[in-house]
Amino acid sequence: MKYRSNDSSRKNIILLIILGLAVGGLMVMTISCAEGVKCTDIKTTFCAIIKELAPASVQPALEDCPTSLIICEGEEIVLYWQGDATLTSNVSIIGPAGEVYDFPISEGFATVTPVISGEWKITFTGEHCRIYKSISIRVIKGPEPYTIVANGNIDTGFFCDINPKSVSKKLIVLAIRSTQCGGTGGFYWENWNCKKTEWNGSNPIFLNITKDDGSANNTQLSGHWSFYPTGMGGTSIYTEKSACFRVTICCEPCNQVPTDIYPTPTPTPWPTRNPYGLSPIL
Repeated sequence: MKYRSNDSSRKNIILLIILGLAVGGLMVMTISCAEGVKCTDIKTTFCAIIKELAPASVQPALEDCPTSLIICEGEEIVLYWQGDATLTSNVSIIGPAGEVYDFPISEGFATVTPVISGEWKITFTGEHCRIYKSISIRVIKGPEPYTIVANGNIDTGFFCDINPKSVSKKLIVLAIRSTQCGGTGGFYWENWNCKKTEWNGSNPIFLNITKDDGSANNTQLSGHWSFYPTGMGGTSIYTEKSACFRVTICCEPCNQVPTDIYPTPTPTPWPTRNPYGLSPIL
């Protein structure tokens, strides 16, 4: 009986040693996996939507979420972010006017009112990685220039889709003219026909465009823009893949005379840190 008792004890000790080694190995594997993660492999998202069209949760928003917005002064947008929950312990958002917001969550959304144009930057922070992303917000405070860049070719026409989620519905086009793409020099075609519709294809507006400013009938900037060169005869001499159009935009009601010269906006003072200043979508 004594021999059997010792033998049983040895078996228990061996089992405990094996179990301990297994648990220890699992811990080492877990730590190694965490430390071996490449920051570039971690998926993160940061974007924004005009509040009026913004979903009330993150996942639906990410299906169509711009990273560049144009809004009118005083308008609200909704910021959306998503990181890896197992690798993100904190999210920090910084606005161009000095706004700073901290969140101890890897996924969320928040409503803000940008006061000046610039980049909104986010930092996803974890134990082993720190990832940065940014989006661009342009705040319109008066008539300002804007360039519509349409892509296509001479046979099918040139097209530009401006998503209403990224552009305020108050923004209208006062004037439009043809211009060079990417600078002041180079060949471009002067005369164009234009068809502009809303995002759903309704309310078509037809425009004749030349190298001089012409009326755009106060059409909304957002929507589908189609451009077709005119006066070329039977020879397709325009070989470019893009066509550019200089427009003057403003927020309704537009009570000022359009101009290409604008004063530098004066930043509105903001608190240096306001972690509770962001409100949920109402």
